[in-house]
Order: sequence, then structure tokens, then C-alpha cells
Amino acid sequence: MKECVIWTVNLDSKKSRSEGRRIPRRLAIPNVKLNELAEACKELGIPFRVEEKRYPRCWWEDGGRVVVEKRDTKTKMMIEIAAKIAEMREKKKEQKGKKKKK
Repeated sequence: MKECVIWTVNLDSKKSRSEGRRIPRRLAIPNVKLNELAEACKELGIPFRVEEKRYPRCWWEDGGRVVVEKRDTKTKMMIEIAAKIAEMREKKKEQKGKKKKK
């Protein structure tokens, strides 16, 4: 079983490529949190483990990484996970909106 490491920085639209973003900015998400990354992997059914480490290029920032079972290319997996995080954030916004209307 091959594994690959996905850092929160890899999916962050606020980071540049040289700062660690690995997917196109239009597909990335701002301020990705480790718990969101883990939740997205869980919902997609990807086996993973969470590691609370700091990305070497920006060691002063909180972040983290997940080690996932590699099913496809790393880039395709990151794009899929980023899309799932965006979907989860959208659902949370809708739920908050419904609560405010009541």
C-alpha cells in the first residue's frame, strides 16, 4: 500500500506555489484547517491518519498533515479533497443560515 502526505498548506489558496500550494489557486480553499482535511478524507472514504506537524517552509504557523492511502495521482487526490472541503463549508453556511431564519 502506497501512502502520500497532504499538508494543509498544499490546499490553501492564500499560499503561493513557492510557499507550498500544490493545486491551482482557483481549485484551492482559503485557510484550510487540519480537522477539515481529516473530515474530508473521512467523507470520501480515504484511509488516513492525522499528524500534527508543522510545514517546514512555514514552521511558525499551525497546520498539520494527513497521511493517506494513495489511490490516484497526488494532485488529483488533493483536488478531490479540496472540492469536498468547499462542499462541507457550503453546507455549514446553509445550516447557519437556516438557524438564523428561525
